[in-house]
Amino acid sequence: MTESGLDAAARSLRAWLNEQQFTDLSSAEVTAFFTGSVADWATGHGYVVRREVPLLSTARQQYRLGYLDLQLRHRSGRGRLISIEVDRGTKRWSLEKLVQAAELGHLALWLRWSPDLVALPIPPTVRLIRAHVLRRTTLTRAKRHSLQPDNCG
Repeated sequence: MTESGLDAAARSLRAWLNEQQFTDLSSAEVTAFFTGSVADWATGHGYVVRREVPLLSTARQQYRLGYLDLQLRHRSGRGRLISIEVDRGTKRWSLEKLVQAAELGHLALWLRWSPDLVALPIPPTVRLIRAHVLRRTTLTRAKRHSLQPDNCG
C-alpha cells in the first residue's frame, strides 16, 4: 500500500473486495470466502496472515479473552498490526475486540457481510467495511448468498 494508516488499509481492502464475487454460497462458505479473500489481499501487500489469534487484554478488558479472526503483520517488521473481524451479524463482542485491538495500537477493520445496516455506533478507531451480500431462500429452505462486484462499501 502506498498510503499509511487506518483509512488507507480500509480503502485498499474495499477496493480488493469490490473485485470479488460469488453465487449461491452457504453462510459458512461466505465466511470462509471472505476470510480467504482478505488473506489473499494481505499476502499480496506483504503481510503474514494469522487466523484465530488470541487478543492480549487491555486494562479495560482483563476479564474476557477474545480471538481475532485475522491478524496481519508486515513481513518487513515495520508498521502496525492489522486486526480484522469477519461477521455476518452485528456482534457487539466483535466490535469490542476491535476497539481493544485499537487500544493496543493495531489498525482495526470490521468486515461485515449483510444487506442490513449496523445498529451499533462505530468508534473512530475502527473502520467498518460492509459487503452487501444478497440472500435468497431455495425451495428446500436453504439460505444462499451472492456477492456482485462493486458491492462493498
